[in-house]
Amino acid sequence: MSAPSMSLRFIYPRFRKFLEGHERLRPLVQKHQVGNYAMPPPLGLPILASLTPPDVEVRLTDDNIGQTIDFDEKVDAVAISFFTPQARRAYEIADEFRRRGTRVILGGIHPSCIPEEAQPHADAVCVGEGEPVWNEILTDLREGKLKPRYKPTGEYNLADLPVARRDIFDGKLYNWKAHLVLVTRGCPVRCTGCPIPLKEGLDIRYRPVDKVIEDIDGMPYKQFYIIDDTVMLPNKRRIQKYLLEIMEKTAGKGLSIFLASTMMMDPDPAFYRKLAAGGTSSMYTVFGFDRVSRRLLSADCTAAEWQSGIDLVRMNEDAGIHFFASFGVGTEDQDPGVFDRIIQFTREAGIDLAEFYIETPFPGTPFGQRMEAEKRILHRNYDLWNTGNVVFKPVNFTEDELLQGWQRLWEEFYEGRDERRTLRTFQGVADRPV
Repeated sequence: MSAPSMSLRFIYPRFRKFLEGHERLRPLVQKHQVGNYAMPPPLGLPILASLTPPDVEVRLTDDNIGQTIDFDEKVDAVAISFFTPQARRAYEIADEFRRRGTRVILGGIHPSCIPEEAQPHADAVCVGEGEPVWNEILTDLREGKLKPRYKPTGEYNLADLPVARRDIFDGKLYNWKAHLVLVTRGCPVRCTGCPIPLKEGLDIRYRPVDKVIEDIDGMPYKQFYIIDDTVMLPNKRRIQKYLLEIMEKTAGKGLSIFLASTMMMDPDPAFYRKLAAGGTSSMYTVFGFDRVSRRLLSADCTAAEWQSGIDLVRMNEDAGIHFFASFGVGTEDQDPGVFDRIIQFTREAGIDLAEFYIETPFPGTPFGQRMEAEKRILHRNYDLWNTGNVVFKPVNFTEDELLQGWQRLWEEFYEGRDERRTLRTFQGVADRPV
């Protein structure tokens, strides 16, 4: 067997979990495990591994779970993918490898949205989708001609997306026996806290259903996340048809599927029954980005809007889909009464699993761009840009009021709750192999 022509080390940097450092919340985290799950890295690196020729050796180090980084390792290049809370650590790792003469390629959401910041730490920065330019990067690497910047000239056809090489993860090191599945890219909705339209475009691209099913059938576990919340957008007939076609093909496979959404959901109970029949067990729903949830959490929310929100929660639960709410606080359309309104809503809607986050001005999001323009960003210690700290100047709260209110949400919501009930969706499936 011939020796590999090149060797690559993929690195996923460590980041601070959003409840880390909040000592008064430690008992809650230990009991309910919310916000503390050990997940495999996102799909970017394993997809690139699938696109890498077989004569190139690829290995992954996940700094996030404590794997040791060998800075003296003799490799042709290190590729680091990261989002904003990982940025400081990513730059630290990159700088150390470059100091030793190893070439560094940076990519992911953060460097895609703010490449001028990432550039001094890299030999090459990939802006946007990596798949269309990966072969070019490898060719230039072989020839010693890496360019400072790589950016696709067009949108990547998801029919060409390979099944991710999940074997680059050491399964023995992860507590969470689940995987991620990508089905779409791009989104026409410009939610305030989302970078997807900037990074992936406004047009929704669909991965062929047969490719999605091939991916699902090849996974080693029965539990997985469909990571794209665009599949839950309402009034989009093609999107709903696409999702239901996937559900028709996953029905009867004994799966536990986690979907992601905002409160811009279809108000049709039959739709949720079809999702449940396909194996959907949980609906992770973000409040705070979209127009529906922003109205719901505002002081002038009408009785009809409030009831519509409750009805959406109940449609999921009545269909057998566990509603997992993620509430964001700190926007201009909220006031200090938002904390009480959130607790009231969870009680009236019967929500028993929730997390709470502080709005954060991530690069590439409308909110981040506005905070930058208005000079309301407090600092760029990216370790704290993890939605568990106040890193911008709020309008209707002091910084301390916002932080204290966020902590109170965690404590009041989980007071007296039985973790066997709140975590019921996560139990009984994780260790069931295909």
